[in-house]
Amino acid sequence: MPEPLFEHPPAAYPLRLGRAEVYVGTCSWADPHFVREGDFYPPKVRHRPDLRLRYYASVFPTVELDATYYALLPPALARRYGEWTPPGFLLHTKAFGLFTGHGVDPRRLPPHIQSFLPPELLHRPRLVREEIPEEVETLCWEAFLEFLRVLQQAGRLGYVLFQFPRWATFSQKALTELEHIRAMLRDYRVAVEFRHRSWLVPPNRRKTLESLRALDFIYTVPDEPDLPWTVPPEVAVTSSWSVVRFHGRNAAAWSRRGATTLEVYDYCYAEEELRPWAYRARSLAQEVDRLFLMFNNHVRGSSVRNAQMLLRLLQEP
Repeated sequence: MPEPLFEHPPAAYPLRLGRAEVYVGTCSWADPHFVREGDFYPPKVRHRPDLRLRYYASVFPTVELDATYYALLPPALARRYGEWTPPGFLLHTKAFGLFTGHGVDPRRLPPHIQSFLPPELLHRPRLVREEIPEEVETLCWEAFLEFLRVLQQAGRLGYVLFQFPRWATFSQKALTELEHIRAMLRDYRVAVEFRHRSWLVPPNRRKTLESLRALDFIYTVPDEPDLPWTVPPEVAVTSSWSVVRFHGRNAAAWSRRGATTLEVYDYCYAEEELRPWAYRARSLAQEVDRLFLMFNNHVRGSSVRNAQMLLRLLQEP
C-alpha cells in the first residue's frame, strides 16, 4: 500500500462512546457540486479522484459510495479504493437501483449484460425489475456481489444500503422482498432505509422492526423534513450496528413535485438542530457495537461542515 499523503486525526478512526465505535462521515466524497463549490478539498487534490479519496480519508473514517446505485462498478475499482484508503476506513455501498425499485438506465449496464436485453428495451430511459428478463437480473446481482466481495476482501466494506423509494409502501409482498435480499447477501451487513411512513405506523411498525431483527438488518434512522409521507426520526435498534442518515430539512423542496436533487439536499443544519442528536448518539452507543452518523446534505459542502460540527458536539463533556 502506498504511503499515506495526509495525517489522520486520532479522533477520526473512530470515536469511542460507551460500548460503540462511532463513525461520522458523509454520503458522498465525489459529488460534482460538493467537489466544485464546497471548500473541503484543497486545490491540489480537487481534480484527482485518488487524491480526493485519500484526503477525505484523512479527515473522516467512513463514507457512502453512491455510484453503485447508478451503475455496476468493476471489481478493479474496489481494489483501488482499498489502496487509496488506510486500514480501518469503511466504505458503505448503496444498492443498485434495479434492486430497490428505482430502476436503471439500460445504457449504463455493462455491455455483456446489455446483450441479454431485447432491442426495444435498450432505448428506454429507465427499466424496472419487472420489465427485464430473469437472466439480466441474475447477471446484475452477480456483478454487484463481485464488487462487494473485492471490497470486503480489502477490509473496507461497511454496510450495504438498500434505500427504498417513497412509493414503496408497507405490504406483505415488500416484507418478502426483504427476505430475498438477505438470501442474496448472506455474508454482508445490510442497512434498510424506508422513505414512506407507512412502514412505521401502528401496527405496521411492529411487523417491520420484527422482520428487520429476524433478518439481522440495520434499521436506518432518517433525519428529514416532517411531511405527511416522510418517516419520523424515531430511533430503533434491530442489529448490532446502527445507522442515522441526515438528509437536511428543506421541507419546501421535498414538498415540491419535480424538485431537483440539488434543491432537495440544499440544507445546512444549525448547531441547535444537531445538539439533540449528540445526546441521542450517546444513548445509541450504549446499545450497539458500531454507530454510523452519515450526512447526505451535500450541496455546497454542508455535509462536511455538519459532520465536523456533530463530531465536535460528540466530544464535548
